[in-house]
Amino acid sequence: MKTGQLSRQALLWQLLSVIAATIPHVSHIPWWVSLLVVTTVGWRFLVYTGRWSFPPWWVKALFVIGAAVGVLVSYKAGGGISATVTLLIVGFGLKVIELYKQRDSYVILFVAYLVTATQFLFSQNMLMAVYIFLALTIVTTALLNANLNRDMRFFSAFKRVFWMLLPAYPLMIVLFIGMPRLGPIWDVGLDKSMAKTGLSDSMSPGDITRLTRSAEIAFRVSFDERAPSQAQLYWRAIVLNDFDGRRWFNDKGALKLDAEIASASNRAERENSPLWRYELILEPTQRQYIPTLDYLSFWDKQLVVYSDFTLTSKTAQTSRNQFSLSSQMRAIEQDRKIDSFTRELQLPKGNDRAKDLARRWLRETDNPNDFIARIEKYFNEEFSYSLEPPRLGRDSVSEFLFDSKVGFCGHFAGATVFLLREAGVPARVVTGYQGGEWNAFQNYYVVRQYDAHAWVEAWLPEKGWVRLDPTAWVAPERVQAPAENTLSKDQAFLKDNLLMSWGLTGNGLIANVRMRLEAINYGWHRWVLNYHHQQKDVLQQLLGSFSITKLALFIFVPFCAVIGFTVLMLLRNARKVSADPLNKQIQRLSIYFSAFGLERSKGETIANYCHRLAAEYPSMAISLTELSKLFEKVQYAEQRFENEDEIELIKTHVECCIKEHSRI
Repeated sequence: MKTGQLSRQALLWQLLSVIAATIPHVSHIPWWVSLLVVTTVGWRFLVYTGRWSFPPWWVKALFVIGAAVGVLVSYKAGGGISATVTLLIVGFGLKVIELYKQRDSYVILFVAYLVTATQFLFSQNMLMAVYIFLALTIVTTALLNANLNRDMRFFSAFKRVFWMLLPAYPLMIVLFIGMPRLGPIWDVGLDKSMAKTGLSDSMSPGDITRLTRSAEIAFRVSFDERAPSQAQLYWRAIVLNDFDGRRWFNDKGALKLDAEIASASNRAERENSPLWRYELILEPTQRQYIPTLDYLSFWDKQLVVYSDFTLTSKTAQTSRNQFSLSSQMRAIEQDRKIDSFTRELQLPKGNDRAKDLARRWLRETDNPNDFIARIEKYFNEEFSYSLEPPRLGRDSVSEFLFDSKVGFCGHFAGATVFLLREAGVPARVVTGYQGGEWNAFQNYYVVRQYDAHAWVEAWLPEKGWVRLDPTAWVAPERVQAPAENTLSKDQAFLKDNLLMSWGLTGNGLIANVRMRLEAINYGWHRWVLNYHHQQKDVLQQLLGSFSITKLALFIFVPFCAVIGFTVLMLLRNARKVSADPLNKQIQRLSIYFSAFGLERSKGETIANYCHRLAAEYPSMAISLTELSKLFEKVQYAEQRFENEDEIELIKTHVECCIKEHSRI
């Protein structure tokens, strides 16, 4: 082998490590990057097989220029950490086509380690963690092969690396449990384009229907005691008070109301108002809102509650977070002084037919309750529910009420609020999620993006804010059963992800397997990824009482045990080598010739050693050549110690060499 040149086996492991490091990123890097890696790896493999040659300089220049242009176009608006990861993948993808020597492999492998680890920025589920450990083992195997001066059986190096890394796993667990959680030195937040943002802070006709194409998980919820029914699961996220004739939005936000709501919630608890206590694990949204079960009663002091009962964090949710909350099933009564109904009664110009309809119904009814009943009857008798309603023009409310009469939750909620406001009833649109999928294996709800929903809140003097769901007037099954049971009947449901649609609504076996896997992931998210919330309690249970000395011993003792075990295994392996009948004969030869300054050098191969002895004593050349061949044959045989005849021949050749030398 030429100095510094990679062996054929080492080259194959290099290519495998590039593929292993890239695979997890395929879903969030531009498609052309994956194609680039496949192309360069394929090219280098064809060079390996002798079918192609290394590309000339101008081809490599075209690759570099094309990749640079591709990155600039793909991330022209900025890309944050995902753009950085893409550049790393592009870099080692391009380096592959000139992979030849050991120094080239170091560049690729060190970047591969980094790229593999960055996958945890995008996904932290348990299966991904297992895959990352496998990928790191493959990269380390490639690094080991790059430093071997000979080929060994293809998977022998992989097994050696696996056993080499195995002692590190218990130490990793000890460090995870015992090391204090420190905040990051700097923030490398994900780019917003990569996040599944879900709900928006505005709503136009049909906006929420786009979420029915996504089965991405929005959040998971487990209740302390019994869980509410499907019809009670209204997850409030954003309140939309303002309307411009087509779009609902929140222009001025709401007043912070921590003290008032806290006082009211305490009063509700004293009055034995039923409460639901639950733990919510929210997926990254890149927004500040936190969905809560109507109506919020208890929350973390670091969060902010507003007068419209919405809950937000002080910073955007850029990672998975866990919250302990409690809610009650009715709105907390508020003094009218807290709420100014100017915004809740505002209507812009236009939609005259809808306004005339509201005025006519107002003249025909005696109170707000009768007016609401009139809207319910109209929707129930003449309207239908669809994920693909027809497009609406500028006067969207009038066109919906008189022309199309087909809509999704956003259509029904927006039209109801419009009619109520024209009748002098303060009202607003609430967006969030409704329902969820119950997982009996871990007793929690999974709420997905297609559970997104919009409903109405109206102010009634004798009751305060009252929830109205016009969608339930048209399609009551939408709120009484999981969304996939109802929406799956519509062709537009998950139309961009037919495979996921089949997995959600497929046969019982597939659904059962999916639910079990999701339950395992939920346990992983709840304990491992949120361990910092319970670290002190766990350490107290393990150590009895918490102290710096006990914590130091908790970390130090396992390290000493693992290191001691590793040293013992190395010594044991050394003894095995010395007892090896094959090596024993070579040691015998080396010890004999050491008296003449010709002992075997450290790291010297048997072939080189025999060649060196033959150069000094040509009369022993035949025996030494046969000795070298037999040694390699037995050394790399699958059942090396069962080749007793060959080992006996090696012993004979060693004795012949010693006798021949004694006669010289």
